[in-house]
Amino acid sequence: MRPIVLLLLTLSQTAGAEGLLRLFTTPQERAMLNAERSKPLPPPPKPSPPTTKLKPSNTTTTPPYITFNGLVIRNDGQTIVWINGRQELTQQGFTVELEKMTDELSVPIVLSNTKQRIFLKPGQTLNTLDGTIQEQFEKH
Repeated sequence: MRPIVLLLLTLSQTAGAEGLLRLFTTPQERAMLNAERSKPLPPPPKPSPPTTKLKPSNTTTTPPYITFNGLVIRNDGQTIVWINGRQELTQQGFTVELEKMTDELSVPIVLSNTKQRIFLKPGQTLNTLDGTIQEQFEKH
């Protein structure tokens, strides 16, 4: 009687597991991932040379919204940020002062037309039209 019960339990578990995805990588996939991780990092972008103070120009338009999408701080200390979905620290209408990032992971955004400095945290969006900061992710 017991072998039949064990056989039925085994069959029902096997049938239910068919739709599940694999949880772990194969040795070949793990080797490929490790090889990708061990590649040297591209050199960080060179900082732009200091500029002399110029009068604000109306030719540089600030985007209506600036979103701090997120950041990665690597083990070697290199920090990568995504602002408006891009990694460039200088974009049309604003500059990111990554070297002045705070302990709370806020980065200063300097608007080109006003030279105003606004601190954004990951997940926040600055509405440059009215100066408000909105949370991208709601806190529950």
